Amino acid sequence: MKKKIENSAHALVVVIVTLVASTAFVVSLSPVASAALQANAADEFHERKNDGQYQTVSTEHQNSGTHVQFTVPSNDDLNQTKVTELRNSLHDLWVEHIVWTRQYIVAAAADQPDAPFAADRLMRNQEEIGNAIKPFYGDQAGDQLTSQLKDHILIAVDLLEAAKTENSTALEQSEQKWYANAEEIATFLSEANPNWTKEDMVNMVNEHLSLTKTEAVARLTGDYATDVTTFDALYQHAVSMADEFTIGIVNQFQERFV
Repeated sequence: MKKKIENSAHALVVVIVTLVASTAFVVSLSPVASAALQANAADEFHERKNDGQYQTVSTEHQNSGTHVQFTVPSNDDLNQTKVTELRNSLHDLWVEHIVWTRQYIVAAAADQPDAPFAADRLMRNQEEIGNAIKPFYGDQAGDQLTSQLKDHILIAVDLLEAAKTENSTALEQSEQKWYANAEEIATFLSEANPNWTKEDMVNMVNEHLSLTKTEAVARLTGDYATDVTTFDALYQHAVSMADEFTIGIVNQFQERFV
C-alpha cells in the first residue's frame, strides 16, 4: 500500500500535466487571476467573519511570521493560550501540506531521487491532519478525513491510466471522481461543524486544488514566475484554511478552551 501511494503521488503530477493539455483543464487555469484572488484571501475571509461575534487575539504566527488577522468567538472566559496552541498546530499542518506538496513537485519535475521520500512525507501529513481533529470529533472521524485525503491521491491512478490509453470517457469519469472526492471532504467538514457551511468548504477545497494544479503545471512547464507567485498564494490560502478551522473548532467547543 505504501508503494502504491508513492506511485500514486507521482501519477498525480504526471496526470496533471497530461490533463492540462485538454480544453477542460486549460479553461480552469488562470494563474494570474488565482494568485490575485489569494493575495486577498485573508482579507476576504475575515470580512466574512467580522460580524461582531469575534475578537482579534493575534496578528502573527509565532513560527512562520505570517501576518493575518485572527479572530475567535468573543468570550472573556476563553484561555487564549489553548486557542493559540490549536491555531499554531493547524497552521503547521497546513503549511507543511503545501510545502511537502511543492517539494514533491519540484523533485518529480526534475526526476530527483528524493521524490518518493517527499511523497511519503506528504502522505504522513494527511494522516497528521486527520489525527488533529480526533480530540474533537473522535477517531472514526479523523480516520475518515485521512482516508478521504488519501483517496484524492489514489484517484490519480485512474486518471493516469485513462490519459495513457487516450480513453476520453474514462478520463472524464475519473476527473469527475476527483472533484467529487473534494466535495465529499467539504461535505464531511460541513456536517461535522455547523460553523463550516458546505458552500464555503467546497469553495475552499476547490481553490486549494486549483492553486496546486496551477503550481504543478507552472513548475513542469518552466514557468517559474507563476510557480513562485502561486506558491505564495498557496501559502496564504493554507493559513486562511487553518484559521477557518481554528475558529470553527473553538466556536463549537468553547468549553474546551476555558
